[in-house]
Amino acid sequence: MRTSLKLSLLTCLFALTACEKEATGQVAAVVNGEEITLQEINAELTAMSVPEGANKEMVQKAALQRIIDRRLLAQAAREEGLDKTPEFITRRRQMEDGLLVQILGRNASRATEVPDQAEISAYIRDNPALFSDRAVYTLDRIQFPMPADPEQLKALEDDHSLDAVAGQLRELGIEFTREPGRLDSAQLGQETMSKILSLPPGEPFIFPEGGMVTAAVITGKAQQPTSGDQAQTAAVQALRNQGLMDVLQRRLKAARTQAEIEYQDDFAPPTTPAKSTGAVTAVE
Repeated sequence: MRTSLKLSLLTCLFALTACEKEATGQVAAVVNGEEITLQEINAELTAMSVPEGANKEMVQKAALQRIIDRRLLAQAAREEGLDKTPEFITRRRQMEDGLLVQILGRNASRATEVPDQAEISAYIRDNPALFSDRAVYTLDRIQFPMPADPEQLKALEDDHSLDAVAGQLRELGIEFTREPGRLDSAQLGQETMSKILSLPPGEPFIFPEGGMVTAAVITGKAQQPTSGDQAQTAAVQALRNQGLMDVLQRRLKAARTQAEIEYQDDFAPPTTPAKSTGAVTAVE
């Protein structure tokens, strides 16, 4: 009897707590006891593409309705227990980690110093591939998913043409696509472009990106130099990004030093990373 009474009192207490939530002040709406704040609406607006000169009040209301619809569907998913599934738990952890790293980076960027004119000028001078010598290259390009065993890529080391790369991939049973492509030297950076341009004409280079592998040769070039205010702005951004990466790498190094990491045998990292030394130059 006492247990039933306690449960009844707790149920009433939770019900009253939910009822006390009101759509007032910083709370724009309450959906089945869950508050939606003005901060959430502002975050939604940031993610939306709001037309110039749009009615602010109407846009805010539309954003709120989007949040309400999403919240209702999320509540329905929880009622079905989907928030307890391994898939949800894994993806939530990925999103939380990514968001925390993003906020950490944003906070660190505020602390990075704005480079002075001497640093900006030196960066522009030392990175011609991004500025005075910037060019868009046309490519003959092969792309394929990264093999489950990256050691298979060593078979490409003796290939001195893209045709040879294609033939080797066929022998390995790796499906690929071959089509023209474009490459902006400003996007790859000075070091990588210097490696590529040092190759003999027609010699393939290869680089992994986003789970894909690209093998390519340069077939043409169009100069598109960046100068003046545009170059100054790009240099400042690049220097600040570089400073931010330095900060994050120091934080990561310190965290690794203090961390206790235990690997299952099959997942332990290699003691020395493999390097490609063949004709197909690996660009990192």
